[in-house]
Amino acid sequence: MEKICEKIKSPINIHSQISAMIVRKVNDVCRKDNVKVMLRKSGSVRLVPANSMLSMITFFASEGDEIEIIVEGDSCISSMEEIKKIFLEDLKQINDESGTYELLKNTSIAYEEIFNSIAVGIIATDENGIITIFNKASERITGFSLDKAIGKNINEVMTDIDVSQVLRFGSEFLNKKYVIGEKTLFINITPIYAGGRITGSLVVFQDFPQIEYLEGELKRSRKLDKAFDIIVGNSGKLKDALTVASKAAETDSTVIIRGESGTGKELVANAIHYSSKRRDKPFIRVNCAAIPSALLESELFGHEKGAFTGAITQKIGKFELADGGTIFLDEIGDIPIEIQAKLLRVLQDKEFERVGGIRTIKADVRIIAATNKNLEEAMKNGTFREDLYYRLNVIPIFLPSLRDRKEDIPILVEHFIKKLNKKLRKNVQFVTNKAIKALIKYDWPGNIRELENLIERCITLSDKEYIDFDDLPSYIKNVKDSKDDEVIYLGDNYDIEKMENYEYKIIKAALSRYKSFNKAGKALGLTHKTVAAKARKFHLVEN
Repeated sequence: MEKICEKIKSPINIHSQISAMIVRKVNDVCRKDNVKVMLRKSGSVRLVPANSMLSMITFFASEGDEIEIIVEGDSCISSMEEIKKIFLEDLKQINDESGTYELLKNTSIAYEEIFNSIAVGIIATDENGIITIFNKASERITGFSLDKAIGKNINEVMTDIDVSQVLRFGSEFLNKKYVIGEKTLFINITPIYAGGRITGSLVVFQDFPQIEYLEGELKRSRKLDKAFDIIVGNSGKLKDALTVASKAAETDSTVIIRGESGTGKELVANAIHYSSKRRDKPFIRVNCAAIPSALLESELFGHEKGAFTGAITQKIGKFELADGGTIFLDEIGDIPIEIQAKLLRVLQDKEFERVGGIRTIKADVRIIAATNKNLEEAMKNGTFREDLYYRLNVIPIFLPSLRDRKEDIPILVEHFIKKLNKKLRKNVQFVTNKAIKALIKYDWPGNIRELENLIERCITLSDKEYIDFDDLPSYIKNVKDSKDDEVIYLGDNYDIEKMENYEYKIIKAALSRYKSFNKAGKALGLTHKTVAAKARKFHLVEN
C-alpha cells in the first residue's frame, strides 16, 4: 500500500457548503480506486478525512491557504490527480456568496470550541467505523492524539469497542462499562442518521478514576450486600423494594414478600438471608403449595417414630434443620388453617413439638414468607388466620410485576443472554431494537420467569448471533400499541367539526406537552417548520 502527499493552494474560500460538494466527489474517487484521502491545512496537526461530511463540516480554508493532500492506497498517483482536479478546477467554477464564508467559519469555530471544552469524550465514526471526530477529552482519556486517531478504525483506538451492530442494525448500547488501563469508563454508543439511513456512529464516554471505590461506597451507604447483585433492574419500584429488603437483612424481623408468580420472591429471600448475620447458617426452602396437606405438618415440624401409619422412623422437620438460620416459607397463603395455629406458636415462642411427640423443641429460626395470594381477602373468607397474618406482616416487601417495570426489560434481556449462552453453549450477542420494542409492548403475565423462558427459546432456535423481531413468537409480535386502539371523539351525536378545528387542537396539545416546535414535530410526524407555520396560523405563538 502506497502513501503520497502533495500541497496545493486553495483557489477559493472553503466552508461547509463547499465541503458537501468536495465530500461527494472525493467519495466517488475513494470507492472507485479503494483509497483513503486526508486533508490538513498548513500549520495544523489535524488530519481530516475528505470523504466524511462529519469531519469536513468544520474544515475551513481561505483563498490562498496551503492545503496538504494525503492519499493512501494501491493507485495513489492517479487518485491524487483526480483529487487535485477537484480542488484546482472544479472549485474554481463556484462563486461564493459574499459574507457566507466568514459567517460559517465563525459559527464553526464557536461550535468547535464548545465541542473541545466538553469534559466528556466524543468520538464519531463513518459508516465503516472510521473515526471522523475526536475531541480533546477523547485525547486525554484514550491517550491518542487527534492526528493519530482521525482516519483510524475505532477498534485501533479503543479495542473491544464494537460499533458494527450499531452501524448494521441501529442498535444502541447505553452505560456500558469499559476499562482502559487503570481507567474505568461508562460508554454510550448510538447510530447517526442522515437522510433516513445510518451514516455513522457516535461514541460518548466519561472516565471515573475512582469508579470502583465509588460503587463500593454507594453499596455500603445503601446497605446493599453483594447478595443483592443477582437481582437485575433499575426501576424505581424495584429499588424501593430492595431498599426495604436490605434494611430487613440487618435484623431478625419476620419478612413477608408479596408479588405475582415469577417476580423473583425467592431471589429476594435468598438475598436477605445471605446478607444477614445468619449467612453462614442454613437457609431452608419450603414450598407450602407443593406439599400435600396431610404431610405438610410433618415436613415442617418433623414426627416421632410411630406417630402415624408409615412413620417407621423419627424425622427431623424443616424448622429443626433451619436452627440458627432462616426458613423460607414460599406460597404461605396455601397453608391449611389447621397448621396455621402451630406456625403461629413458632413465630411467637420459637418452639414446637414434633408430630406424635411430647418434647418441646426450641428453634432459633428467622422466618421469611412469600405469597402471590391476596391474604387480606383470605382473612375475610376465613381461610387465613388474622393473628398469623399480623405476625407475618412485620416487614412487608412488595415486588413489582414486570409490566410495572418495563424499563428493566432491556437489561434483563442482556442478563439472560449472558446467562443462557453459557448454559446452551451459544453465542447470541444482542437483541435488535425492533425486537426489544415488541418485548416492551407485551404485558408479561408470567413476569420475569416468562421472559427468561422466552429468551431461552429464542437462543435455542436461533442460528444467528442476534435475536430479531422475526424470532419472537406470534403472540409477542401481534401485540398492538395502545395508541392503535385510540379513536377520535367527534362530539355528541357524532357532530363532526371542521378539519381545521381538529388541527388546531392537535397542534395546541403537542406544543403544550413538548414545549418546542422540534419535539412537537417529531411526535406528530411533521417537520418543525410545518409545526411553527401552523402555530402562527392558529395564533398559538406570536408572529
